[in-house]
Amino acid sequence: MKTHKILPSVLSTALAASLFITGCSQTPSPTSLPAQVAVQEQSQQVQLLPVEAFFNEQGISGLKSSSDGKWLAFFKEYQGAKNLYLMAAGADLDASFPITTSKEPIQSFRWSSQNNELFYLKDSGGNENTQIYKLTLDVTQAKPTASAIALTNNSDIRYDLLKQPKDKPNTLVVMSNQDNPQQMDLYRIDINSAEITNIFSNTYGFSSIETNQQGEPVLGTSSNPDNTSDLYAKIDGKWTSLIKTQFGEDIDILSFDEDNNLAYLRANIQGRDKQQLLRLNITTGKLLTLHQDPMNESDVYDVLFNDEGTPLAVSYYGGRLRTYPLDKTFASNWKKINDHFTQDIEITITDRNEKTGLWQLHTASDVDMGSDYRFDANTGLVSLLLEQEASINPELLSKRQSITYQARDGVNIQAYLTLPKGQSKNLPTIILPHGGPWARDYWTLSSGYFSPIAQLLANRGYAVLQPNFRASTGFGKRFLNLGNKNWGTGSMQDDLTDGAHYLIDQGIADKQRLGIMGASYGGYAALAGATFTPDLYQAVISYVGPSSLITLLESFPPRFRPYLGQFYSAVGDPEIAADREDMLARSPIKFVDRIKAPLMLVQGANDPRVTQLESDNIARVMYKQNLPVEYILAKDEGHGFRKRENKLAYIVAMEQFFAEHLGGRVDNKVTPSLANHLDTLKVDVSQL
Repeated sequence: MKTHKILPSVLSTALAASLFITGCSQTPSPTSLPAQVAVQEQSQQVQLLPVEAFFNEQGISGLKSSSDGKWLAFFKEYQGAKNLYLMAAGADLDASFPITTSKEPIQSFRWSSQNNELFYLKDSGGNENTQIYKLTLDVTQAKPTASAIALTNNSDIRYDLLKQPKDKPNTLVVMSNQDNPQQMDLYRIDINSAEITNIFSNTYGFSSIETNQQGEPVLGTSSNPDNTSDLYAKIDGKWTSLIKTQFGEDIDILSFDEDNNLAYLRANIQGRDKQQLLRLNITTGKLLTLHQDPMNESDVYDVLFNDEGTPLAVSYYGGRLRTYPLDKTFASNWKKINDHFTQDIEITITDRNEKTGLWQLHTASDVDMGSDYRFDANTGLVSLLLEQEASINPELLSKRQSITYQARDGVNIQAYLTLPKGQSKNLPTIILPHGGPWARDYWTLSSGYFSPIAQLLANRGYAVLQPNFRASTGFGKRFLNLGNKNWGTGSMQDDLTDGAHYLIDQGIADKQRLGIMGASYGGYAALAGATFTPDLYQAVISYVGPSSLITLLESFPPRFRPYLGQFYSAVGDPEIAADREDMLARSPIKFVDRIKAPLMLVQGANDPRVTQLESDNIARVMYKQNLPVEYILAKDEGHGFRKRENKLAYIVAMEQFFAEHLGGRVDNKVTPSLANHLDTLKVDVSQL
């Protein structure tokens, strides 16, 4: 199973899907730009595609089968918010119907191990205080009915679902700061009575916890204030540290084989740079390397385990994904699956039922959100499980190319480049850094919030570069830690600047029409671009981006504080005078007078990570200095817009902003209702 991570990435808006293993039928390696860009110029631009088509309200995601395989549940929008839909396995998509009608988007769900029951999580207004709900299906009728009850009900507290124990299926193991705002403890919830009991007080500061089949904690990793970690095991009733990492090293618990007392880890400890797949014998303390990237390109990306907790396959992700079977039977099945598909795709195993031999597959590419398939390990056959009609013909979208370029100090930077179809020279260009910053961009269209936006911008005539700059995850600890104390004025920002200059040198980017946009950390990078390289960009958008590193760290919710060791190493500790001075020197809010480019700010009023104060402050200062600034504020959103009307309004504003300042194409056929809603989000900065 996947071990729960409390704080995977503080400054990221992306919600990563839970993937067991992925691969691709064809895996091109990243190359330098000249070999990748072989675009035949066309005499006529492709048609202007509507904004709504890039965020199809009929689109489905997160398809999961019930434990008996009879029902399929998935995400789909209902009246502008992500909700749950249900259909019988084998039925047409038209037969699906909503089983939740929440005005707040559903964030995640999982089927119960008991039939006709599932659990889902949602928060209120983007405040990230998720609550847990149980939904029961009455399948005695032709069209099943659903009834939901709240298992938790405190909007000031966060609850995360960790596990439904195999030996205690009437309970859930959850993590919450219910008893201590600064501490995520472990609780057991009775799914029938909703009674909640504290079973572990997390005084060790565990950032991830593994439980046994009874739901009792047995392993944990701590995030220490000095940016080290400890792996603990509960031995003879006492928590014992088995491994202590060095500064900046990571150790993740992937699986626990309870019968053999073996822990499977992903770690870059003891001299390793890239994270490798390791096995720890808890009884003897012996640590064994099971697999490492044969190309020495990336960390372990994902591992597939069987029901006993033994690894079957391991995958790595550089520019594209590679998978290596560890088991002969799996290798045979994996070959049959890959042989079935001939197109250039990535394949995700989203479920694998060892009792029935049925696997659920999802395929996707850079121009297709994908389809769902079923593989029968008993017959070796692949069959279509659910196919959704694309809202945009994939042939109208641009290829997303994995490239590498060299930064000024010789470090290679992997990036994704999306060009307008039929165009490759002298283009208006957007640099689009990801959030995190301890995250990364991937290849597929469905891999992140900004992947469809990159396609939309390419359709409007822009080149879009998404660099995996220093501090991005997946490329080893040295690459990640090169970002320490390099926010804003150091190598992390230089990687973005050098990417822009690289495209200029290649003749792709028009240096007079460069823009930068990003969310969360990417929003900070956009503000840093505006203030620390003011002559480079002609338009800047910061989406939930911090303007001050000091107020950013000082405003984090209490539950974040035990896990901020990596932040203190990377950014600084505002309580240390020297660090505070350095953080001030890298805070865009102190250098507003340098800004030359028009700026757009986008903010959620309920954001617990990057508070509204970050955008308010810089907007206020810019207005007082008579600098051009626009401000979009959604009062019912948090760290990123999730509701359809808000998301579309922001994208329309983005499109119009870049068109005005960089000269890209713009779709003027905006519906009156969407235009009116955008007007309600605009802030009069003179009144701040």
